[in-house]
Amino acid sequence: MKLRFKRRFSQMESNIIPFILIIGGVFNDLALRKMTLGNMLYWKPIFTNVSMLMLISILALVLPYRKRNHGYVGLSIFFGVLNALNYLYYGHYHSFLSLSLVTQLTHLRDVGNSVIKSLDFKVFIFTIPTVILIMVIRRLNKTGYFEKMKVCSRRKEIQRSLIIGIAILCMVATTLTSTDRSRIVKQWNRPYLVEQLGIYSYTAADLIKNMASVKVHQIEEAEASGMMEDLVGGNINSRKENEYKEIFKGRDVYIIHYESAQSFAMDLEFADGAVTPFLNKMASEGLFFSNFYPQHSVGTSSDSEFTFNTSLLPINNGTVFMTHTNREYQTLQKLLKEKGYYSISMHGNNGDFWNRNIMHRTLGYDRFFSKEDYIIDEEIGLGLSDMSFFRQSIQKIKKLKEEREQPIVATLITLTNHHPFDEVDKYGEFNVGYLESTGIGNYFKSYHYADKALEFFVKGMDKEGLLDNAIIVLYGDHHATIAKADYEKLFNYNEHTGSYYSKDDPQFIAIDGALQKQLQRTPFIIWSKDQKINKVVDTPMGMLDVLPTLGNMLGIFNPYQMGVDMMSVDTNRVIFANGDWVDENYYYSAALSELYDLDNNEVVEDIDVSNINESVEKQIELSNDIIENDLIKLFNSILAKNKDIRSEK
Repeated sequence: MKLRFKRRFSQMESNIIPFILIIGGVFNDLALRKMTLGNMLYWKPIFTNVSMLMLISILALVLPYRKRNHGYVGLSIFFGVLNALNYLYYGHYHSFLSLSLVTQLTHLRDVGNSVIKSLDFKVFIFTIPTVILIMVIRRLNKTGYFEKMKVCSRRKEIQRSLIIGIAILCMVATTLTSTDRSRIVKQWNRPYLVEQLGIYSYTAADLIKNMASVKVHQIEEAEASGMMEDLVGGNINSRKENEYKEIFKGRDVYIIHYESAQSFAMDLEFADGAVTPFLNKMASEGLFFSNFYPQHSVGTSSDSEFTFNTSLLPINNGTVFMTHTNREYQTLQKLLKEKGYYSISMHGNNGDFWNRNIMHRTLGYDRFFSKEDYIIDEEIGLGLSDMSFFRQSIQKIKKLKEEREQPIVATLITLTNHHPFDEVDKYGEFNVGYLESTGIGNYFKSYHYADKALEFFVKGMDKEGLLDNAIIVLYGDHHATIAKADYEKLFNYNEHTGSYYSKDDPQFIAIDGALQKQLQRTPFIIWSKDQKINKVVDTPMGMLDVLPTLGNMLGIFNPYQMGVDMMSVDTNRVIFANGDWVDENYYYSAALSELYDLDNNEVVEDIDVSNINESVEKQIELSNDIIENDLIKLFNSILAKNKDIRSEK
C-alpha cells in the first residue's frame, strides 16, 4: 500500500509542469466565459477542457525530454492567445472566432485603427498562467528538479494521456442532448457551444468542420424541392392585399445604409439640442419603424446588406459576402431591374472591403462606385467623410439621371460614424455635457455629424430636383461598439448630485438581458418628399421583413423571402442567426437559455418556449440550407426542367 502511494506521488511529482499547464488552460477558459457569457462554474466545460488540454499536451510529449518545457510554454502561450483573441472578438461581435473567418483578416489594414483603439487591458488576464508556468520552471531548474526526475517511457506517457483524455471526453459525450450534438455539427450558435463545452472543445470541433471542407447538410434534389415548394407556397398563400400596395411603384429608390446608427440616441438631447434632429424630422414625416432590429451575424455591415436585399438570414459560421458569392439569390436589385430599373451602389471605401466588388455583382447591381471613383478630399475615421461622399454622390446620381431615361435604385453606404469615434475635432461642435471625453459621448458627436451629412444629402438631392418622384429608404446597419460601462454612465447619472448611481443603488440600471438587446435597435424609415405615408409602426420588425414590406409598395415580390410584409401583420417575431428571438413581450437569449420580460428586464421562469425555439431553429436551418446548398439555383433549374417537360408534352 505504501509502495503504491509512493509510486502515485512520484507520478504526480514528475508531471507537475503539464499539471500546471492544464490548470492554467482551464483558468483561461473560466475567465473567458466569465467575461463574455457570464457563466463560469459549470462542470461540463471544465471536464471537456481538461480532456482537450490533456490531448493537446501530447504535442509536448513528442519532444525530447530536455525540450518539453519549451513545448509546454509554447502551448500555454497558444492557449492564452486563443482566449484573448476570442475575448476581443466577442466584444465586437458577441460570438467566437471560427476558422471560416480567416478571410476577414485581410480587412485589418482598413479597420486596424479601430481594432487597436478597442483593445481591452483585461486581455492580459490570459497571460497569467504562462507567467506562472515560466516562474515555476525557472524555480525548479534552480533546484535541479528536472535532472533528478526519472524519465518515463514516452510511449507510456502518451498512452496515459490519450486514455484519460478520451475517457473524460466519452463521459461528457454521454450527457449531450440531440440539440447539443446538432449544434456541434452545424455550429450556428457558437456562444452556446462555448458555454456548454468550453473554448478548446469548440475550437477543435470548428477546426474539424472547416478542415473537412464539406457542406453542413447535403440535400437531395427531392428534399430540396419539397423545402422550397413549402417556402414559396407559404409566401404566396400568406400574401395579403393592403392599402400600401404599389404606392411607390415606378419611383426612384435611394437607400441609405446608415453606419452604426442606433435608435435610442434619437430620443436624446443635450445643451446643443438633439443628437439627430434631421433623422428625427424624417421619422416624423415618413413611415418610421420604431422597433426595428438588424439581424446581422459576424459579417456586421455586409450581413445587413445581404439580409436587406434578399430577406434571408446571414450564415453564422462565416460571412456570406466572403464565402458564398457564387450562389444565386433573389434580390431587391434583380426584381427592380425586371421593372426597368438601373441599379447602383456607392461607397467611399475600397471596393474589396467585405468583398463588395464581387458580391454586389452577385446581388444584381449594374454599377458599383467605390473609393477609386471618388476624390478623397476629406478623410474622417476609416476613409472619405460622409459629407464629401454625399456631395460627390449627388452629382453622380444627377449625371446618371440625365443619361438614362429609366428609374434607378441606388444604395449609398456611409462610413464616418464608425468605431472608434475619436476624431472629435472633425465632427463639429456638439456639447454632450457630463459625457464629454467618454466613448459614448464621442459616439453622439459622431452621430450628430452623420445627421448633418444626411441633411446635406437630402436637401442637396431636393435642390437638384431628384426627390420629386423618389423615396428614401434609411436603415441603421448594426449597433455601434459601445462599452457597457459607457451605457451605464448614460443611464445612471444623477443630475441632482452630479454623480452616478452605484450598482448597489435600487435606481441603478443594469445593461444586460432584454435592455441590452433593445438598445441595439436601429432606425428604419421610408420617406418621401410628398409625405405619402406618415405613420409610426412599433410592432417588432427585423431586416428580414424589409424586402417584403418595401417590395409590396414598389410592386415586386420575392417568392423566397423569409420575412413578412409589416403592413399586413399585427404581431411579429424577429429571429437572429444565433438562435435569439424577440417579440412584443419577450426576448430569448439562446446563449444563456433565458427568457426575459421586455417590460421589466427580468428572467421569466414559468413559460415553456421550447416549441418557439424549435420553430426558430428550423427557420435558421432553412436559411442556412438555401445559402450553403444554393437551393434557389437548384429549385429554379427544377422548375425550368419541369416546364420543358410539360412543353414537350
